[in-house]
Amino acid sequence: MKKFDIFSFALTNFLRRKARSALTVLGVIIGTAAVVIMLSIGIGMNKGFEDQVSSWGDLKTIRVYPYTGQYNEETGEYEMPDETEPLDDITVQKFRDELENVKAVSPTDWGWSYMIKDNKERNDAGSISLLDASAMADMGYEVIYGRLLDERDVGTTNFVMAYNVPFNFYNARTEDPKYGEYAKAGEEFPFDPLSDKVKYAFTWYYGYLRQAVDTTKPRIVPEEAQCVGVLVQNETNIKNYGYDYDCDIYMDINGYYAMQERLQKNQNKYYGTEEEVGISIGGTSYYVNGQQVNFADGRENKYNSVIVIVDDVDHVRDVSKTLIDMGFETSGAMDSLDRMQEQTKFLRSILGAIGAVAFFVAAISIANTMVMSIYERTREIGIMKVIGCKLSDIRGMFLVEAAIIGIVGGALGVAFSYGISALVNKLAAGGGMEAFGIYSSDSVLSIIPPWLDLAALVLATAVGVISGLYPAIRATRLSALEAIKNE
Repeated sequence: MKKFDIFSFALTNFLRRKARSALTVLGVIIGTAAVVIMLSIGIGMNKGFEDQVSSWGDLKTIRVYPYTGQYNEETGEYEMPDETEPLDDITVQKFRDELENVKAVSPTDWGWSYMIKDNKERNDAGSISLLDASAMADMGYEVIYGRLLDERDVGTTNFVMAYNVPFNFYNARTEDPKYGEYAKAGEEFPFDPLSDKVKYAFTWYYGYLRQAVDTTKPRIVPEEAQCVGVLVQNETNIKNYGYDYDCDIYMDINGYYAMQERLQKNQNKYYGTEEEVGISIGGTSYYVNGQQVNFADGRENKYNSVIVIVDDVDHVRDVSKTLIDMGFETSGAMDSLDRMQEQTKFLRSILGAIGAVAFFVAAISIANTMVMSIYERTREIGIMKVIGCKLSDIRGMFLVEAAIIGIVGGALGVAFSYGISALVNKLAAGGGMEAFGIYSSDSVLSIIPPWLDLAALVLATAVGVISGLYPAIRATRLSALEAIKNE
């Protein structure tokens, strides 16, 4: 018997009993759709968590801190190490030289200062994000105007500003301070922030431009600086809140530390004291529970933390483990994602089990249909054996018929699952995702990737063939004479 004849017989038998074939295919449709939908919800939940966590920070970013000890659950006391590795230039270079799959390494800290424009206007929302200027391009920042910080800006006071910064300046002599002035999406700047005519400076002195300065004391001198770029607006913030609230300034960390020292010396002179005025320079001391941390080799802890940018999300966990093994503490968006996924692991397992049960029921339905087909076609099978038909052809005919049921049911099930997926997403819209712990407005509950379609179709076909295996073998074992006698 030719291959085409086997397929032709199988298709004819499939179409002969339309009602029973339709009901069997319906079982496969339900089973396939159940598996696809259950898995798509699990995929959607994971994607929702990723979207939510990504809005907090890049998944490829690991923030590194000195290891300061941990609580002993048995004693209830905090146990500190005798000494620990500091975050200094030696450590930063060690990360760059020894860590694999790392795109960039940057020390990081936060600073603050009043920002002065043209010695007339002030911006009091002066939060300064400190980083290695040479690594800014690798940290995912993007400018709409000008350029990012780079090697040319290392050790300088050059800076990049967030889109909203130009909107927060006010006339310090006539107006009250502005806070929370947020630009609308794409709103034009009130002045050209990169113009050579615009002069910027930084100062700690609260009264600068706002109150009379005691001329009997040394003059308060602000630190001049140059803006080299403006960041794009944060689209996620605009979509979620209607505005981008980022008003940060970005400056090279060592350039800022040097500026701090100069500002502090100048301000100390104004106040007539050589003591610090409450502003620390760098991270030279580190305390936990009132106890000072001892750093290895008598070194000092220079940086608040160090950011490690991994080249691929798949390598984040390995890099984080390596850093912990090197004696540091780590945190990052990936840790939050892992915790979220772990909390919903049981729910996703239940969803997968429901889909598996539905597919198992479909498999039983296919097996039952094929067994019934054998009983109804016993005489036909006997005649085929008598005229010399090969057992492999008889077995193949039933397996092909079972495969047809699996393919047709699987294809229709996949198509049906798209309709169910759309309905699920519609019902979950408008805050419905919060029931699953997902608070990202961009996320959907059910996501069907192309590989899931193909996997479901292959699985349905495989289930059909496997379910038809026993009936096919049973058909080849029938006695030809007994089968012919059967009515």
